[in-house]
Amino acid sequence: MVKGLLYDWLGLNEWLFTVLYSLHFPYLDSVWRFASYGYSYWTVAFVGVVIGYRYLRIRRTATEQQLESMGEFMAVLVLAFSLIWCSVYTFQHVTLMPRPWVALPDVVAAQAPFLWHEGLPASAPAIALMFACLAWRHASGPVRKWLQVYVAFGCLMSIVSGINWPVEVAAGALMGWLGVCLGRWYFRFGRRLVAR
Repeated sequence: MVKGLLYDWLGLNEWLFTVLYSLHFPYLDSVWRFASYGYSYWTVAFVGVVIGYRYLRIRRTATEQQLESMGEFMAVLVLAFSLIWCSVYTFQHVTLMPRPWVALPDVVAAQAPFLWHEGLPASAPAIALMFACLAWRHASGPVRKWLQVYVAFGCLMSIVSGINWPVEVAAGALMGWLGVCLGRWYFRFGRRLVAR
């Protein structure tokens, strides 16, 4: 019942994979398996290092507002990532489904099927959308376009590579957005609590 509702009907799997696999190229699944780590773990680590380095460089000349903005961004980044990763890791262990290249062998032509199971939600889209939501209010027009491309590419490659079902990607994106909302709420709550 749940499989039919989430993966077969809402996912529109066969139609989506038939269309999207025109973009598939040899060893794409292996390439995305490596690249998806950059979309999740390493992006957060890189952004954290950049902000920390920036803070150390300008801490003596920065205005109070600049330091406050950087501190809030870093705190919400850590909070959101922690919430998302714990949620993703927990739900994935409950919702493991056969990968698209197993369930749709005539449609999904994975070159070298590897036993990499990612359940619902997908991690790379979750972290990509989390980072884009965090950076959105600090970004200019051109940077916002790159953030949109970054998220869209991560979601598309998760499907085309055969690692995730469409519904897993959608759930991952939703999880990323919710993580940022909860992280910001918790940061504001903590600041009000300390100010009392």
